[in-house]
Amino acid sequence: MTSFQPRAGLALSGVRKRFGATLALEGVTLSVGPGEVLAITGPSGAGKTTLCRVVAGLETPDEGSVRFGGEPMDHVPPDRRRVAFMFESYALYPHLSVRDNALSPLRAPGGGIPRERHRAIVDETLGLLEIAHLADRLPGALSGGQKQRAALARALVQQPRALLLDEPISHLDAKLRHKLRGAIRQRLMTRDSPSIWSTPDGLEALSVGDRVAVIDHGRIEQIGTPEDIWLRPATMTVARLIGDPPMSVLNGELEGEGDALVFAREGLRLPLPASLAADAARATSRRVSLGLRAGALNLAAADAAGAARGEIYSHEPFGKHEIITFSVAGGAQIKIKTRAAARVRIGETAGLICPPEALALFDTETGRALPASAA
Repeated sequence: MTSFQPRAGLALSGVRKRFGATLALEGVTLSVGPGEVLAITGPSGAGKTTLCRVVAGLETPDEGSVRFGGEPMDHVPPDRRRVAFMFESYALYPHLSVRDNALSPLRAPGGGIPRERHRAIVDETLGLLEIAHLADRLPGALSGGQKQRAALARALVQQPRALLLDEPISHLDAKLRHKLRGAIRQRLMTRDSPSIWSTPDGLEALSVGDRVAVIDHGRIEQIGTPEDIWLRPATMTVARLIGDPPMSVLNGELEGEGDALVFAREGLRLPLPASLAADAARATSRRVSLGLRAGALNLAAADAAGAARGEIYSHEPFGKHEIITFSVAGGAQIKIKTRAAARVRIGETAGLICPPEALALFDTETGRALPASAA
């Protein structure tokens, strides 16, 4: 098992969990400090919910350990862990009002908050989440987004040893989601307890986490600050999951061309900048994958100097920016994000300019970034 020195707060070491033939978690090691928010992101089925359930004690790991403040939780039942867990499925009591659902953990033994403060804490939290007017309604009379906020309120009113939020704002409209994630983030920053915020939305994870963990197929691909994850993806999986839009990743080979090193594949030949070529030259194989950051690419005339030639496959204007899909021979497609109004026509020939800051290089066989992907 991996040697691991947990920080104060919450720590998982070498956690492995299997359900029949499905490996849900594989050697997960991470820590969350007091007052820290760790955002966990990955696609559906990646292991986010299972990780939260293991922390809460609702699932027992096959291997590895969970510790709170250095104290092993292996034989501590869920009701004694003092974990506030907002379930993705809400798990509201159908016979209790929104207010009484939020009050329920405070009324339980060991709630830790004086009874005379319960109502004020709950009402303030319902107001923060903009559902104070729904306080007396039963869950059956709520929309999906309202149920989600009621479940979130029940978690936020507590003073737990750890707070687990499993997709807490996924069913809200975009405007409310943007507003509440900032308000909830501010609330979490005032606490001493570690928090885990699980979401399939990589951009949401970057916006709410002090650090971000990217998980896929039960394995942690990368843990780092939002800046690290955005600028220095450690694997092709991270590159394909994080971004707006995520990187386009193309498989190809390294070829020499005079004194230069070129990334080559059908329909595309790109000379690598010196910083990238230096590390690419030390790659164990000529087979590499090139990541292209959408926001750093530029569209140009087809005959522009240094431009890769292709055609416009699609054009999506979003008001504040536009997404253009650029297609090269062989079927590879590259996303370009531009704030300038692009006067393009579907099917027309165009050129693609790839500045050094737009590029990242990965080992195709291992999926790991080559060192210069930090550039």
